[in-house]
Amino acid sequence: MNILICDDDKLYIDMIKKYVDEFFAEHKITDYKVYEYNSGDEAAKNNEKIDIAFLDVEMDGINGIEAGKYLRNNNKNIVLFIITSYMGYLDDAMDEGVFRYINKPLERPVIMRGLHKALLLCSKSQSKKIIIEYKGDNVIIEQDSIICIESLVRKRYIKTDTQSYTSLKSLSYWQSVLDEDKFFLVNKSFIVNIDRVERFTDKYIELKGIEEPNRFIKRKKNCIQAENASVSGRAGVGGYGNYNQLCICTYYRSYNIVDEYVADV
Repeated sequence: MNILICDDDKLYIDMIKKYVDEFFAEHKITDYKVYEYNSGDEAAKNNEKIDIAFLDVEMDGINGIEAGKYLRNNNKNIVLFIITSYMGYLDDAMDEGVFRYINKPLERPVIMRGLHKALLLCSKSQSKKIIIEYKGDNVIIEQDSIICIESLVRKRYIKTDTQSYTSLKSLSYWQSVLDEDKFFLVNKSFIVNIDRVERFTDKYIELKGIEEPNRFIKRKKNCIQAENASVSGRAGVGGYGNYNQLCICTYYRSYNIVDEYVADV
């Protein structure tokens, strides 16, 4: 999750950052990043998908409301907090779909309540959020970013667009959490995101989102037989119907768990 804070007063940037860190720490959420800017012009140049933004109104250059317009180009569902001691911008803020108007001086309970409601709004308007719990930390990812999940050596390895995560939760748990119309359990060891299926025959499936296949490790252990598998007509799999045996040949980049894979051959 990406948070942006913009104010021409460093004191307020530090204060909001402190409250944000405390909020996520209390909820045991570690997968977030905070961007800090002291002008609307600089904030507007941010090309990341910002989920929540705290914007001061009165700054040199473009004001916080104008900066919010630019940020919305990268995420139409961005949650905007406008922070100011001057209420004259209220009408403009409402016209731009601002979520909350927060008065200075800032109060911690107000920021905390706002963050709580903002997270609820994000979960409704954006891709379904999935929490991965491991070693006491909670990491939030978007369900749509998951390519596949494999069970190996009493752990589950979750491959996403950007990196891989480890979970101690069972595949049954992940089946119950993930949308059943998007994720397909091949057998007791493997779940794939049907939307990531690029092509397949009755022998194999190739998944989108895995780059540079020549640098991946192909292993017979990852050819999984599924009896009487039925694949719905979604994203590159339509028209094939049912197969008595469905073999998933997947390729894994040599990241942290390769040693464990090789040792298990």
